[in-house]
Amino acid sequence: MTTADLAADGSFDIAASDGTVRVEPGFAVFECGERVFACPPKMVQDKLAAVAGDDNQVVATLAQSTEAARERKRVENATLRHAPIAKVAGDKPLRLKAMIGSPPAPQFALVNHLQVDDSYQRSIEGGASQKLIVKIAENWDWRLCLPLIVSRRDGSLYVIDGQHRLEAAKLRGDIRDLPVVVFDFDDPRAEAELFVQANRSRRAMSKLDDFHAAVIAGDAKAVAVNTVVEAAGLTVGRIQAWQYWKPGEVVFVTAIQRALHNQGAATVEMALGMIGRAFEGLVLTGVGAVFEGLCAILQQRAKEGTPIDVTLMETVLAEVGIPGWKEAVEGAESGQERAESMLKALAAAYAEAEAE
Repeated sequence: MTTADLAADGSFDIAASDGTVRVEPGFAVFECGERVFACPPKMVQDKLAAVAGDDNQVVATLAQSTEAARERKRVENATLRHAPIAKVAGDKPLRLKAMIGSPPAPQFALVNHLQVDDSYQRSIEGGASQKLIVKIAENWDWRLCLPLIVSRRDGSLYVIDGQHRLEAAKLRGDIRDLPVVVFDFDDPRAEAELFVQANRSRRAMSKLDDFHAAVIAGDAKAVAVNTVVEAAGLTVGRIQAWQYWKPGEVVFVTAIQRALHNQGAATVEMALGMIGRAFEGLVLTGVGAVFEGLCAILQQRAKEGTPIDVTLMETVLAEVGIPGWKEAVEGAESGQERAESMLKALAAAYAEAEAE
């Protein structure tokens, strides 16, 4: 056969022992004795059986391996049919990588058997760490004591994650053992890699996460903020990034807490209500300074005996618009400067509207 005998799709003819066969891409060409045959791979076993007989050793071995492969395939298909399909937002399939390690077996370890490898562990000698250790020790709560991640190396146990809990337990002196999950490592380097991964994979709890959890837990300050916000027809957002805010969401909970303490719930509710009505349907970006300025001018005018006309102030807020109020505090370098600039801008705009 020459190159000229090949068709454009790569097929060619051969004079097989059972006649001329058109060999397509993927076909099996094999020799049995002094005879040559060609066929699709799935027909090889039957072809061999017809030529050499079922009792031929090669045929029998091939039959066994083929059946074993088919059984594996059946099991795999059955598993896939019953396994849930992992998906993320938008029904995009997850690209699952092979799992690393083996599932740990939770157990307890004696506190005095647990060690720390200072070569990769963070230092706990600083003031912040010491305060945290004391706080955990003084307020020990087993519901918050998740199992420590521990390495078993050279017959010893080294804490990879949970050092503060360990030190707090030692400081108390009345805790004999701690829950742990143990993994086997050969050297500190592998432990250090897991230590880095364990700490980098955590998402820090944001102020908004903390706020919403505190509301559910019944924290008085958080509940007070949530109550006054909802009374004004607004909601406290859950995401700090403004790109994900929805109309009517506020995130300046610290400013609201401060205003509740300094100006009182009535003033805060009035200021939030004016913001909600003036900027209805808009995303409230940069409105924290407007809120603080409103609380200040409401309090100031009330003391002077010339209370703010709510309807007129809402008109002023809407006419200037959120971009305009942002411009009023541009260049302010501190929170105090921003508050003073906004108060002046609000007072000037309201006085002008009042004079018309």
